[in-house]
Amino acid sequence: MPETTPNLRKKIKELMNLTYRAITDLSKCKSCGTCVKFCPLKIREFNSEGKAITIKNDKSCGGCSVCYKRCPQNAIKLISIKKDINIQK
Repeated sequence: MPETTPNLRKKIKELMNLTYRAITDLSKCKSCGTCVKFCPLKIREFNSEGKAITIKNDKSCGGCSVCYKRCPQNAIKLISIKKDINIQK
């Protein structure tokens, strides 16, 4: 297998330092539950107003975009967040 290029190594390092968060535009959410049902990590639930949100727990959103793509109201967007940890080579 050929050795990876410096650009590829740089990109891998950048991606390893990112985590994702699925953010709900509460004004668009119609409480249908699609994102809650299909989240593979089960980190979405309804808040006290009945709107679907990402809960804070020990799992971070993997950025798979299932909730984003399935939301019939386009109420979800994925944002990337830099991790606060340093990853060694």
